[in-house]
Amino acid sequence: MRKLFTSNAPFRWQGATALIYAAFVFVVPAFKGASASTWLLTVLSFVAFVVLYADFFAHWSGPKARQVADIAGIAALGFVLLPVNTGGTTYIVYVAALTPFALRPGQSLAVFVATAGALWAVMTTRPDPDRFIIAGWVSAVIFIVGVGNMFLGDRIRQGMLLRRAREEIEELAKVAERERIARDLHDLLGHTLSVIALKSELASKLADRDPARAIGEIREVERVSREALAEVRAAVEGYKGRGFSGELHSAQHTLGSAGVRLDTNVEQLSLSPRQETVLALALRETVTNVVRHACASVCSVALAVDRGDLVLTIKDDGVGGPLREGNGLTGMRERVRAAGGTLDVDGSHGVRVCVRLPIAVATV
Repeated sequence: MRKLFTSNAPFRWQGATALIYAAFVFVVPAFKGASASTWLLTVLSFVAFVVLYADFFAHWSGPKARQVADIAGIAALGFVLLPVNTGGTTYIVYVAALTPFALRPGQSLAVFVATAGALWAVMTTRPDPDRFIIAGWVSAVIFIVGVGNMFLGDRIRQGMLLRRAREEIEELAKVAERERIARDLHDLLGHTLSVIALKSELASKLADRDPARAIGEIREVERVSREALAEVRAAVEGYKGRGFSGELHSAQHTLGSAGVRLDTNVEQLSLSPRQETVLALALRETVTNVVRHACASVCSVALAVDRGDLVLTIKDDGVGGPLREGNGLTGMRERVRAAGGTLDVDGSHGVRVCVRLPIAVATV
């Protein structure tokens, strides 16, 4: 029984404490000298009531149909006991107390009216001279307790909805963070592995005719690998990147290794950390695509302020043509959009990538 009252129901301890009032079912038999059969029926009804009451709280967060069934069972106990023990009205009051936690206010009021009506119908069959006084008092308690708990039940429902909404927001935040990490790791490893493959291929070709230069390329592979390892570690700890200027310097080495000249026209601007990360990763992904697919001889990078926006333009003189966005470009677009900016990719004359970031949004 203790386990049933340690469910995740709000006010579960208050619910367990309120069980004390059910002892009133024994008051009438105790003072009026009830028969053994009446005592037996009263005790059995009390045991059944405790089971139903505990089950109601144990399934607080579950299907409401289970709670409604528990309430119906408690009501049945009250009306079965009422002809021999007027203390059965105790169970009927519990019906009014529990209903607002399982049903909406309009439905709860309907239950109160039906319960009070059924109480009056049963009480008219009893020989007690004070039966109508009892029916009147219990009916008043039904509405007083029931209406009071309607407000409490509505507050609990609102709290549960807010808690569920917070849980959903937290889950969405976790999903977004996982997607961000996946995008960043793709950009980090995709770029680095492309450079390693390029330099390894070049070293293999130079091994016979220019061993000294081949050794130099292999050492470059070692350097790039160590940088990649450091960047992956930084990404795991909370990737912040090495800044746009560092990425531009790396792009010059990468493009040079592929035989592509880099032309730059970069203004000295004060960038926020978020701007720096978005622009650096956009440059990295674009340079990786130039090395992999463009067959270009020149790549130009420009960074300037245009009409209140930060504008990064990366253009190559390669093959261009229709573009199919893979994980890299899709991740870049999502990252730019999350920063309040736009991404435009044009493949009509080579490939031109343009990133626009609102300064006011990006610097907040």
